[in-house]
Amino acid sequence: MSPANLADPHSVEGIPAESTVPASDRNAVFARQVRELVKDLLAPNPWIYWADFLTSVTIGHIALAVYVSAPNFSITQVAACIVGALSIYRVLMFTHELAHLKRGSFTAFRFMWNLLAGIPFLMPSFLYTDHRSHHVNHSYGTKGDGEYAAVGLGPVYFVYAFVGQALLVPVLAVIRFLVLAPVSLLHPRIRRFVWEKCSGLAQNNLSYRRPLPHGRDKWIWGLQEAGCFLVCATLAGLILTGVLPWTILVKLYIMFALMSVVSYTRALGNHWYGNSGSEISYLEQMFDSTTIPGRPLITELWAPLGQRYHALHHLMPSMPYHSLGIAHRRLMAHLPPNSPYHQTLRPSLFSAIRELYRGAKAHGHRAGTNVG
Repeated sequence: MSPANLADPHSVEGIPAESTVPASDRNAVFARQVRELVKDLLAPNPWIYWADFLTSVTIGHIALAVYVSAPNFSITQVAACIVGALSIYRVLMFTHELAHLKRGSFTAFRFMWNLLAGIPFLMPSFLYTDHRSHHVNHSYGTKGDGEYAAVGLGPVYFVYAFVGQALLVPVLAVIRFLVLAPVSLLHPRIRRFVWEKCSGLAQNNLSYRRPLPHGRDKWIWGLQEAGCFLVCATLAGLILTGVLPWTILVKLYIMFALMSVVSYTRALGNHWYGNSGSEISYLEQMFDSTTIPGRPLITELWAPLGQRYHALHHLMPSMPYHSLGIAHRRLMAHLPPNSPYHQTLRPSLFSAIRELYRGAKAHGHRAGTNVG
């Protein structure tokens, strides 16, 4: 679905699409319907956050320890790698929740998440504090949205590049915190460059420059950065002194590259990436996003914390992850089959990516930019 189609009228219960009511009014009615159906699901439950996080991070750390110590190429090592990658992936997805939770809330949870996961795995929460620009009407899909790259408009090799960059993420994380962090302290210009261009978890938009930290954020982010440097420096010291073999770097790279590929593949299926840079509404954001209910257990592995309900998340960005499934089932039960929300449904991640690929290829052919 391209941006040109984002505002197309869809019928809303009680207002046929062929009626003379303006599309904007029908869309407003639909938005009110959705909010009425799910308004009781907007409060995050701390107990669910803590239980999910502590369980997942425990499994992740144990699996990581088993993986690096198991005999090479053994069934135990392979199984531990997969379990560890998926568990740690789930844990790190909580950074998305932290970005949406009200500022100043969940203080203890934020601290423990960074202590047990964000800093040890080189993905501290400050890397994603600018995520809200991916939801604001005037910045979504524009130069002000660091996560958005219009790969749906072609050329088609951008689709490959989007996922391929995942293989660089583990290496770039080490360079960011082990090398760039201390070097950036030598000169303000270097420091500015590192903050603006090398401090975003998903900077797919090369034109994007994230805002510099200020006030309280400046020292909190600095402490997180220092913690990540110490993790890298400690690991490097243990390897250089012979306490750990250098092969542990290969093992860590394989696990975290696997995790990154799963994450970027999931992200590729979350949107149609068809916005060429214009400002769009929340409803249009929903049409540029997908809903892939899939199979509950399997889908939760590659789309944890409600990521399979991405269209609903863009329509209701403040809804906590544990409510998205409930909200989705309500909407499916109470909205008519031809509602705008139903238009976001896709049967699988593969089908969504295939549709995106075909759209990018078609756009590329029209623009004469496809190769191969």
